[in-house]
Amino acid sequence: MHAQGNIRKQAFHYTITTLAIDTSPKTMIGLVGSFKSCHPVLVRSPSTTSTPMSTASLRPSILSAEHLVAKRVFFQKEPGKGHHRFSTEDELAKTLDEANYLYWGAALMGMAYTFVDQMLKTGKVQKDVEKLVPRLRLVRAALVIPVDIDDSDSRANYLIEERISGTFVKYINNNSAVPARILDSKEAEIGLFLCFVQHIQYHLSNEIIYLSDFQGSGDLLTDCQVITGSDFVNNFGDGNCTAAFKNFRSEHQCNQFCRAFGLQALE
Repeated sequence: MHAQGNIRKQAFHYTITTLAIDTSPKTMIGLVGSFKSCHPVLVRSPSTTSTPMSTASLRPSILSAEHLVAKRVFFQKEPGKGHHRFSTEDELAKTLDEANYLYWGAALMGMAYTFVDQMLKTGKVQKDVEKLVPRLRLVRAALVIPVDIDDSDSRANYLIEERISGTFVKYINNNSAVPARILDSKEAEIGLFLCFVQHIQYHLSNEIIYLSDFQGSGDLLTDCQVITGSDFVNNFGDGNCTAAFKNFRSEHQCNQFCRAFGLQALE
């Protein structure tokens, strides 16, 4: 039997570049967090090429960002007493987890904005509330894995992200369903919107999942945490606070966004 037909080939685009990561303590960006350090990145000699392979949709590349940072995970043997590096294998696993949180975060934020935009098209949302809707997104990110490196200091695995400029704000804590207490009026407004986003995600996922630990600046968010029930406790790392998930229905406080977009109050 012979099958006849045309096979359409389209170009698969990829970029070859060199990333230079400055790991000097003097150039470290911000204070060292509880789990990751943050370093500046220089992108050198990017060049785009293509080869006839399977179809691939072109999305905005992280290399198009004006500034990048590299984040590296660590652990503390005792709180506040220095940081220690994981083995190469464990570091890769932890960094993959961080990339996975951002992947899920982008998907869940996309789901929430799809709901928002569909409701706005109906014309049923009050105009004064519609004007308050911020347009936020998770930073674009990529996993950087060294290949054929002999120098042990160069075997680090990094999560490359868009650099967030401006004053960094924590809108909602990891174990909370309400905005953080110390926020100015604009930040508090965004915090309320993100609480509404949690409500959307919880509702549309049939009460399985939502995002928390919202933080960032401007229209960019990073380091979000996926929160689920105990059935998925091992899927999203140590920050997956199942106790917060269990209490979400009672702790979430519906606000003007929830009411304007027609979400039913949680009992």
